[in-house]
Amino acid sequence: MRHLTAGLAAVLLLQGCVAAPADESKGIRTLEDEGDYKCEHLGFVTGSGPLGWTTAHDQEGAMNDVYNEAERLGGNAVRVVNIDSSVATTSIVADVYRCEFND
Repeated sequence: MRHLTAGLAAVLLLQGCVAAPADESKGIRTLEDEGDYKCEHLGFVTGSGPLGWTTAHDQEGAMNDVYNEAERLGGNAVRVVNIDSSVATTSIVADVYRCEFND
């Protein structure tokens, strides 16, 4: 019985985990479009947020994954291309850019 209780507790704790944004990725902007910025397209990234408490929790984790991956590519902006949510997970695909911002 102890093993069952410990296993259940572990599953519940893991379901509440959301990927945290790395400190370096906190300055990454989300673009609606490329607008008037001078941007270089660096590629695309994906992020997923499985097993959160809610769909919003999954989306937060998935966006944090996207920001972390964008930072690894050297980007400072992302534009979401697709969001796919189900009961089990949320996946986000985004373009990554390095842009010159005037502010």
